[in-house]
Amino acid sequence: MANQCGTCRFGEYPKTSVLDLNCRTLDVDNLYVVDSSFFPSNAGVSPTLTIIANALRVGEHLIERLRDREDSPP
Repeated sequence: MANQCGTCRFGEYPKTSVLDLNCRTLDVDNLYVVDSSFFPSNAGVSPTLTIIANALRVGEHLIERLRDREDSPP
């Protein structure tokens, strides 16, 4: 039970998922889930490298989002 996966579904449709494609919750604008819970299942091997890669991807998205917010007029 070391690699729990699949507790938060992500996708394009709010009726079938709780996270968008950038792992942001659909209910709270500034809450992102970057652990293994967004995986639909576990392949039987440690998902650690995939979790790290996804966290870096989401981090890049957050940097761009903050840059866009800074560039917006007040």
